[in-house]
Amino acid sequence: MKRLVTIIATVMLLALPAVAQNDKRPRFNPEEFRARLEAYIAQHACLTPGECEKVFPIYHEMKEKQRELQKKEHQLKYRTLKPEDAEKNYQDALTQIAELHIEGAKIESTYYKKMCKAVSPKKVYGIILAEDAFHRDMLQRFNKPQDKNKRKP
Repeated sequence: MKRLVTIIATVMLLALPAVAQNDKRPRFNPEEFRARLEAYIAQHACLTPGECEKVFPIYHEMKEKQRELQKKEHQLKYRTLKPEDAEKNYQDALTQIAELHIEGAKIESTYYKKMCKAVSPKKVYGIILAEDAFHRDMLQRFNKPQDKNKRKP
């Protein structure tokens, strides 16, 4: 009985730091991320509020379609095949992945054309560059050690 109590106490003490670590990093909030992305793009691509209203619905629709393709690709890469499957199955998966990449490029092309109808091509180009810069900045911010008492805006 004493041994059982000791084991339970040890497990609880070992689990305590794991639970405490969850408070150090803020949870991902998709709405907040989207708002930050839009603000960053609007600022860096010099978009007016009217242009933002025109281009962001198109932009988000494109991103949603791209996410659907990424989910399909992830399914093919990590959940479909097993090590014992035949080479033909792997070849088919590779072909499907390549087709998904082509479809993704077509989606980008189609939506960039739609965005160019809403704002100038120069601004669409600025949106692309701003999005890349935003993701780079977010990765750098994520990789920096955070002060325990401060949360980054």
